[in-house]
Amino acid sequence: MLRNVVKILTRNLGLKLLAFVFAVTMWMAVVNLDDPVINKRFTIAVTIENEEVIEAANKYFEIEADSNNVTFTVLGNRSVMDDISSSDFKAVADMSKLVQKEDGNIVPIEITALRHSSQLTISKRTREIKVILEDLMRQAFVIMPIAQGEPADGYALGSMVVEPNRLWVSGPKEVVSQIDAVKAAIDVTNMSTDISDSVVPILLDEKENVVDTTRLNLSLEIVTVKASIVSQKTVPIKVSYSGKPEEGFEVISAVAEPEEVTIKGKSDILNAISAIVIPEEVISVEGANEKFEQKVDLNQYLPSGVSLSKSVEGAVTVKIDIEQLERRVFTVPNRNIGVDDLPEGYRIEYSDRNVDIEIYGLADDLDRLTVNALRPVLDVSGLAAGRHVRKLQLELDSSKYVVGETSVSFTILSDENNGDGSNGTQQPDGNTPDENTPGTGEPDENEPGENGSDGSNDGSDPAPDGDDGQQADRQGGNDDEDGAENSQGAEDQREDLEEE
Repeated sequence: MLRNVVKILTRNLGLKLLAFVFAVTMWMAVVNLDDPVINKRFTIAVTIENEEVIEAANKYFEIEADSNNVTFTVLGNRSVMDDISSSDFKAVADMSKLVQKEDGNIVPIEITALRHSSQLTISKRTREIKVILEDLMRQAFVIMPIAQGEPADGYALGSMVVEPNRLWVSGPKEVVSQIDAVKAAIDVTNMSTDISDSVVPILLDEKENVVDTTRLNLSLEIVTVKASIVSQKTVPIKVSYSGKPEEGFEVISAVAEPEEVTIKGKSDILNAISAIVIPEEVISVEGANEKFEQKVDLNQYLPSGVSLSKSVEGAVTVKIDIEQLERRVFTVPNRNIGVDDLPEGYRIEYSDRNVDIEIYGLADDLDRLTVNALRPVLDVSGLAAGRHVRKLQLELDSSKYVVGETSVSFTILSDENNGDGSNGTQQPDGNTPDENTPGTGEPDENEPGENGSDGSNDGSDPAPDGDDGQQADRQGGNDDEDGAENSQGAEDQREDLEEE
């Protein structure tokens, strides 16, 4: 029976095979007419995987611009192809499969279908992308806060903080090495109270140009900047100094440049500050004979809680002007000397008709000084009758003139002893002894009658003019003596006029 079956199957075998081929062909033709096979092009972005492998090698990679996307062709039945899109495919570049060649670095791309993978045919399933490799650099930067604009009038910028204040930057070494500073700016225009704002850090190079961050990875994108607003005021700088210049020289001026600075702080602290004082121990003029300058850091002399509005004003230049003084001697008639605190019933007689007064100063200032401007005053407070030596007091600008020797020798006489020279005993006042006193200092019987101007010893002393009548003779004297003294006084007046 088996033999019969084989015989039947092999009978007319050629015709049977031809019929099978014809049937298959007809079936395929019918299928293609209803659901034909078509092709379609897709373009998708390349996904990078295993990037850490490149970073572990301390390298930075960058895909060439024309390699970021890949284009491919897919074959499939129309019914399937109409149901898919670009999102149904994935192109992966595995950086662990990087191949370094002389003409460039290559990473293979594998394209896969996420759906209908068995019904689709992807042409050139494996592609390649070109990768640029550079040295990798990673560095941390402290973010510095900066203010834009100016606070309201009477206010200044206080302290500023950034939270967080550290930024990590990674990328190509040639780019990261250009970064000189990272700053975060906050606008304080017309602000009178504290302010806080969220800002984007700015990367700057040495020339304050903004660094492009396209190829960089930043650990932070936004930071918070807080700024306090405080009061401010402008105060002068006062300079003190110690020591004395060389003899014959004088400190003309000691000033700081700038002469004033603006300080800031809490209003209750600023209100108590009228000036910033540089202590005298900082600057010494001991033995100096010419002008000089000295740099001083002002910050160390600011009170606690106070700072400079502009840090650049901290270093000031102190200029000490020292010049050599000229000496001038002014001869002042005794009648131009004012007397203070002379008791009633007493009068004064001077040992000399004139007194020489030494004045030191600059030539221009001395040229403008006159005898009448000196206005010397003799203070006799606490002195008893007798011979004395005291210094005159002058009303001069101490910033322009230095007064030298002004000692004057004089005798205080009581009106009761006007005609009796024997009662004119010297009574020292404890000051410098009278250099005109003759002998060894023992009382001289002729001294009460000596006036140091005309040499007469007749027991009556002529009174110089212009002393408010304090040196006039007692009216109770006899007429002869009055006449003699009046004649002598007129002669003295004529001599004074001739001297002038």
